[in-house]
Amino acid sequence: MGHYVFQLCRELESLLPEAQFFAYSRLPADRLALPSPRWTLRQEPLSALRRVPSFAWLRTRGAQLCAHDRLDVFWAGRTLHPGLAAPVRTVVTVHDLNHRLVPETMQAATRWSHRLWFDRDVASANAVLANSQGTAGRVHALLKRRVDGVVPPGLAPQFQPLTAEALAAAREPLHALGIRPPYLLSVATLEPRKNVVALFRAFSNLKRAGELPGHQLVLVGAKGWQDPALERELLDAHELGVLMAGYVPDALMPALYASADALVCPSLYEGFGMPVLEARACGTRVVIADVPELREAGGPHATVVAPTVDGVREGLRHALTSPVVPEPDLARQHDWRHSAATLAAALRPMPPSASHPLLRDGAARTS
Repeated sequence: MGHYVFQLCRELESLLPEAQFFAYSRLPADRLALPSPRWTLRQEPLSALRRVPSFAWLRTRGAQLCAHDRLDVFWAGRTLHPGLAAPVRTVVTVHDLNHRLVPETMQAATRWSHRLWFDRDVASANAVLANSQGTAGRVHALLKRRVDGVVPPGLAPQFQPLTAEALAAAREPLHALGIRPPYLLSVATLEPRKNVVALFRAFSNLKRAGELPGHQLVLVGAKGWQDPALERELLDAHELGVLMAGYVPDALMPALYASADALVCPSLYEGFGMPVLEARACGTRVVIADVPELREAGGPHATVVAPTVDGVREGLRHALTSPVVPEPDLARQHDWRHSAATLAAALRPMPPSASHPLLRDGAARTS
């Protein structure tokens, strides 16, 4: 979600050339990445209040900072917003509806903040955007609110099929992380919704049956929450070829995808599935759970499976014997600039006036 917001903010700078940008955060500056010096950071000055849960901070101290800047439009890139009074307009982006569909997989503070405010914040917004057609459909079905536009994730230029030279150059830094082909890949936070347990069990079954004798299972991503028992089991499965690689630098991600035999995403639910799209762009097979939003990310050539151990196991067998189908138009179809143009249109005053909006971190003001 952070990558999604960052990429769109970077594109907004050229789409709204006269805009003034503000970012609001309870975190210190060294914990944030802003697109350029055009952004003014408003952060929590009191260290004690930096420990307040993020959404509670946004509705209290964050709202005070926003009011001081006299915003015209606030973009809620994570859906929940500070509830600024008119004439401030609010544009919200909905990434998923975890609190409605899989609340048991959420962290407690996030689950309760979404139960308290999510539906109300979507209903009160001046414009609602979604990150996928699937999410847009769920917003309409579950929240009875039509989405005003779909802003899908784009692809950064580095996500493309790699040359033999580029793959060779990445081999040593990947080896330094313990990653060596052949391997299956998961890029996901280790938390219940990602359903890594089904992937691990399916991989273990195939390994013990002698069907994947030389393969690793490479798990890339943060440790997450609610799965300490699974984390211990994964750490103990090193002899089976399970590698918990943790964070991998962005510069290595294209080679990580391209060198994998398949990216596997057996999530119980996703609002889209950005790693799936990135892997496809690098020419890698994808195995995805049968979730509409993942089908949207996975395209016509994905191997679609039930999110069970048996389903993932059979999906792996199928994918590893299937050819890779080139998708040369993928980058053109998923362009950050095109997506940001939809967002920029929503941030401008409606109907458009002769003046230019001044955007404030997902907020805008007409000068």
